[in-house]
Amino acid sequence: MTVSAIPFWNFGQSNPPRVKELAYTYDGLTAFTPFWALAAIFSIAGDTHGLIGYKGSAYMALSWAVVLFSLLLLLYPRRTGFLLALVALSLALYALRLPVASNNKTIATVMNGAILLSAAVLYVKAGRRGSIDRVALYDQIRVVARALLAIMYFYGIFHKINTDFLDPAVSCAVGLYVPLARPFGLEDNLFGRYLAIYSTFVIEAIAIVSLYWKRYFAVGFILALIFHYIIPISAYSWYMDFSSLVFALYVLSIPTPASKMLYGISLGVANALRENFGRIGTLIPGVSLLLTAGAVVMILTLAFPERSFDMIVHSIWVLVWAVAGGAAMVVLTYVALWNLPCENVSPPRQPAWIYAVPALFFISCLSPYVGLKTESSINMFSNLHTEAGQTNHLLFSKPPYLFNYQNEVVKVVEASDPHWVRQSQAGNFHILHDLKRQLRWNPQAWVTYVQEGATVTRATAASLAAEMPNILERKLLIFKLVDFSRPKVCTH
Repeated sequence: MTVSAIPFWNFGQSNPPRVKELAYTYDGLTAFTPFWALAAIFSIAGDTHGLIGYKGSAYMALSWAVVLFSLLLLLYPRRTGFLLALVALSLALYALRLPVASNNKTIATVMNGAILLSAAVLYVKAGRRGSIDRVALYDQIRVVARALLAIMYFYGIFHKINTDFLDPAVSCAVGLYVPLARPFGLEDNLFGRYLAIYSTFVIEAIAIVSLYWKRYFAVGFILALIFHYIIPISAYSWYMDFSSLVFALYVLSIPTPASKMLYGISLGVANALRENFGRIGTLIPGVSLLLTAGAVVMILTLAFPERSFDMIVHSIWVLVWAVAGGAAMVVLTYVALWNLPCENVSPPRQPAWIYAVPALFFISCLSPYVGLKTESSINMFSNLHTEAGQTNHLLFSKPPYLFNYQNEVVKVVEASDPHWVRQSQAGNFHILHDLKRQLRWNPQAWVTYVQEGATVTRATAASLAAEMPNILERKLLIFKLVDFSRPKVCTH
């Protein structure tokens, strides 16, 4: 029996037979793939320079290919091939981007890697049949998605246990709070600032517990949805890609009964659009929203012409997120509340190797404390510093370095690149590894710097040839600028 479109508003009625019909056609992977496609689009939309060819033709081609397969996946959410193509292209683009500072791009890459690895294993197991078991793929990657969210929230708490995040004058939590509170005249309210700081810990702690307490998953789920919906609207930074990524990971993580209901709602909406406009109809709401947001922002730009191109693009996508993210939040909240408390369905046992993916990611996020990279370690907007053998973390008197990279801190005096000089004049120091990496990219460049009282004059890639980082160091290690002023202000 085929499932007829079940309207969103009818799900609140007691109609067990209708809901049970979903079990015969339910496809958890299909419920997830549109959210993954939208997360990929939001990620690419924030990289306008890459889309227009500023970063090279290969970069532009891969970026547009990601957009194309995201749209195809929205049109054909059941096509495993389109999902794997999107995953492979996203991984290739990430490899081309390396080294990458973005935490959300790193999380997405780990998830993409898990999807591709799981699909490959299932394909080999299928043997001559040559088809991938979508149910098995869905069950395996659910383990990774839930673990990645838990790791993200764990380090979201752990990295923030430092003196400066707890300081209402400089805390990154206050940096997000202020633009949201300003319209109400509460941006300087001390209680509001402390509330922003400590509510971050509370929300993330509840989110971790709720990820694995399936019966009452809705409690942390709804809090997380609201939190991640709001932060892009603050316009503090380009958060739409991060929040859409989290929404997609949650769609993979919610218990099966809630996922079935989400699938039914999505099916009803998609069927209604296809009946009226054909398959392309599933894209009409998104295209209409994007055009409307663009028109609104362009009208406002006529009134405020000093806005930059990047700000115009940012504003358009903030409006898109406000509507699209809001709609997703409402539907997901409804699904969660309808399944509160949720029937606890035991998932099938998964192979041990699938847990290795999040385990390796967990270990990599310790890198700031052992002297490795300070970017892309889930320490975004945490006020954390661990450089030069010092740290503001409350659990360490000094970071337990296993590697020496963060000990090599230098002050730029002169440089062929004026950007380095401006950074230095602003009070920032550099990790020597990053200067070497950038000198290697530009053999004609030179820099004069001071390290531990000694001045190195007009260093170039040639003069530092014996000390140049190898390919793994260049691709995997990236460091923030070092700021020794105290309290440490929020940067990113």
